[in-house]
Amino acid sequence: MLRTGVLRRVRTLSRAIQRAQLHTVQVDRLTDFEHVFDSTNQFAAVGNRAVLKVSGLDAREFLQGMQCNDMESAHNGGMLTGFLSPQGRILADAFIYALPESSYLVEVDTRVRERMQRMLGFYRLRARVEISDVSNECNVWQVWGPQSPHLSFDGVAHMADTRAPHMGVRVVGTSRPPAFSDFDEQPSTLYELRRILKGVAEGANDFVDASLPLECNLDYMQGVHFGKGCYVGQELTIRTHHRGVVRKRIVPVLFSPVDHGLRVPLRVSDEWAPELAQRDVVPSGARARRPGRVGSTAGNAGLALMRVEHVEQFATQTDNQMHFEAECADGQRVRVSPWLPSWWPKQ
Repeated sequence: MLRTGVLRRVRTLSRAIQRAQLHTVQVDRLTDFEHVFDSTNQFAAVGNRAVLKVSGLDAREFLQGMQCNDMESAHNGGMLTGFLSPQGRILADAFIYALPESSYLVEVDTRVRERMQRMLGFYRLRARVEISDVSNECNVWQVWGPQSPHLSFDGVAHMADTRAPHMGVRVVGTSRPPAFSDFDEQPSTLYELRRILKGVAEGANDFVDASLPLECNLDYMQGVHFGKGCYVGQELTIRTHHRGVVRKRIVPVLFSPVDHGLRVPLRVSDEWAPELAQRDVVPSGARARRPGRVGSTAGNAGLALMRVEHVEQFATQTDNQMHFEAECADGQRVRVSPWLPSWWPKQ
C-alpha cells in the first residue's frame, strides 16, 4: 500500500496534470509509480489499434486453435491472448471480445494487422468463418479509476483489463459510450505512460518477433492458458512453462542522463524523452552476450526486456556498482534503472 504522504502527493499531481497536461510525477520508491494514476476516474482513447472480426459457425473452434488462451474466457466479456508462430515466437498480442451470434472482435496493434489477416486466412482452410477488417468502424478506449468496475456498457464490447491491478476496463465501440460522462478525458499519451509505469507490455514495440510469450509476461497478465488443447506454437510455450525458468522478462525502467550520477531517479516527466525504442540495454562497463532491449517509451519511462537476475541484483545492491546504460540513436548515453513490478507473483 502507498503511504499517506505518497497518496496525498499523487492526488495533487493528478489534479495538476489535468490542468496543465504535463505528466510529471515524483515518488519515494520505484514501485510507487505503479499506482500514481489509480485514484481518479479517467479515460483515454488508445491509439494505433486495429480490429478484425471473425464470425461464422466455426469461429470459436477456429480461434481456439490459433492463440494461447482459452476461448471460454472470452465469453466473460473478453480476454488477453497472444498469437504465435509455429516455432512458439510472438506474432502479436491481442484482445478477443465475444459478440452475439458466433462472432468475435480481435483487437491488435495496427502495425501487425496485415500479418494477422494473412495468418488467419492461411489457417482458415475449410473452417466456416469469415474474417473482415472493421477498424474503420471501431474505436478503442481505456477507462480506469475507483468507479470504473461499476460502469455499464450495454451492447458495447468491453472487458475487465486483468493485465495488472487497477488497469481498468477496455472498451471497443463505434462511438464514445455514455458511461464515460462522469470521467475525465485524458490524452492517449497518459494511458501509455500509465501502463508503462505498471509494467504492462502492449503492441509491436514490446511484443517483438523474437520474443517468447512468457518473456513478455503473458502468463503473469492472464494471457496464457496452460491446460487448453493444441494451438499454433504450443510446444515451446508449454516446455518453457514446465521448466519453470524464464531468464528474461519485460520490466519497467526509468531513463536518466549519465552525468546525473548513479542515484536512481524517482521522477518521471515528459520534459525529457530520449529516443530509445529497440535500443540495447547493457551493464555499464561490460559486454553482455545477450543484452536487454528497450520496447515502448513515454517521457523518461519505458519497458525493457532484461535478465531477471540482473534486475534483482540491481534492486538489492548497496554499493551502486551495478548499473545499466543504453545508447540513443544520436549517440547519447543514458542511464537505465529497472525494477520488478510489485504485482508479479512471488517466486
